[in-house]
Amino acid sequence: MTTAHLKKRNVPSQKKQRQDILLAFATVMLFYLAFPSGGYGNLAWLAITPVIIALNNAHGRYAFMLGLLTATLGWMCSIWWVVDGLTKVTYSQSNIVIPFVFLFCLFSALPYAIACWLHARFSWGSSIVGIFKSATVFTVLVNYIPSILPGNLAHALYLSPLQIQLIDIGGVPILFFIIHLVNFLLASAVINRKKAQQKSVSCLLLALSIWLLNYGYGYIKTTYLLNKTASVDMTIAIIQPNLAVNLRSREDWLQKAPQVQSLISQAVNNHHTDLIILPEIPVPVSYKYYPQDKIIFDQILKNKSLLLTAIEPINKQLNESNSYHNTIELIENQHVTHSYQKQKLLPIGEYLPFEKQLPMLRALFPNAPNYVPGKLNTIIPLELDEQTINIVPLICYEAVFTDLVANGVANGGQVFINTVNDAWFGDTAGRNVHLALALYRTLEYRKPLIRVTNNGMSNVINMKGQILPDSQIPPFTAGVAVSTVEIADISSFYQNYPYAFMIFCLLFGGYAIISAQRKLNEQY
Repeated sequence: MTTAHLKKRNVPSQKKQRQDILLAFATVMLFYLAFPSGGYGNLAWLAITPVIIALNNAHGRYAFMLGLLTATLGWMCSIWWVVDGLTKVTYSQSNIVIPFVFLFCLFSALPYAIACWLHARFSWGSSIVGIFKSATVFTVLVNYIPSILPGNLAHALYLSPLQIQLIDIGGVPILFFIIHLVNFLLASAVINRKKAQQKSVSCLLLALSIWLLNYGYGYIKTTYLLNKTASVDMTIAIIQPNLAVNLRSREDWLQKAPQVQSLISQAVNNHHTDLIILPEIPVPVSYKYYPQDKIIFDQILKNKSLLLTAIEPINKQLNESNSYHNTIELIENQHVTHSYQKQKLLPIGEYLPFEKQLPMLRALFPNAPNYVPGKLNTIIPLELDEQTINIVPLICYEAVFTDLVANGVANGGQVFINTVNDAWFGDTAGRNVHLALALYRTLEYRKPLIRVTNNGMSNVINMKGQILPDSQIPPFTAGVAVSTVEIADISSFYQNYPYAFMIFCLLFGGYAIISAQRKLNEQY
């Protein structure tokens, strides 16, 4: 490679730079529209195609910066709703929260930027084999580096069950890989449409074939392989109280308790109900630690079981200066028979990370909650007349972490119950994004998910990733939904071999980088 060629490659013309910026903005727009925040999930199949086109013949540093810009803006546009939610929960100002959200988006963009750098450095876009290498490296960097919000373009398809069944083989990363592989192939088809038409057509046909194979797998899986009669079923009542987030005190709760009692009474009157579920709500409540709450619930529960999201003081003493666990209590026959302490806390929203090392954070967020994480993976057994159902309890955004859910499944969990308070995000896409990130657990482990929220979106999702229509309650309304949940004794390849696809990606991706770098060294 000559010096003149290197110089030409390293310094794009101003016209090329303007075109690349426009292509980057096109990807940002498509990413936003495809992500649950936008609602047009099928755009995921071409969302990053524009920026990949821009990477054609780009040098490494330029590709890194273009990828960093695109991914940072993409994240900012897609999770802007976080700002308002954190502002409400911490009683702070948006101008304080925005810098932290921006830093999160910038940090989350780094894996994409590094992947873009590698794609350009090794010219992987020049061959179909290279395209597979790029898709693999993107998958490794984005999916296998821990994140506090593990969302990506794969979650755009959460309302398209036929397109996401492949998750039961390799989890979210395998769907991410397929989506990005198609995007890279489409970009190559566009790049080569004039100079190498045969290659362009080959890339286009391969992209279409991969999409059809993925869709076909979903059709076969949902139509034939998963139509197994449920070995267990249970009838649950979802309570959606729709309490405003500005209600924070015990006095607020006692004022609203009659409204909640009325909703629970509707569920109690349904004789088929096995379990009533009350979601995470903004007011402090506990059957075990507040005698008034025991009276409130005992008045209406009769012989019904209630799953209540509550608080548990660290030293068993209720006072404002105390730290608390966010807890689920199972109430049976006027006793708390089992409980679970939330393990994954929301940074800033439930605790301040690095507070001891950075005391200034408490000065910035003086009213931020001070919850303490639990340490035990707990299964809650629900005793029914002729059977016991093992519940995997998940509070708020714990349902987005597959490793945490896997621990519950390994302990014998049969159904996931996720209690949520998304009211902090108001009427924004936050509710949709949260649902999308949680829904994929049903496909990974072929277990149903019961999602109970304060103000929506409450629903039951079966083991096929399908939302049951009779389980839905309109957002921003108080209501009750009674639904039968079918639990089949089915395990998935991903459940049995959760690291298989990861190992493949790490080995192939590592080989791709090492061999490409060695080849590059030989050229110089």
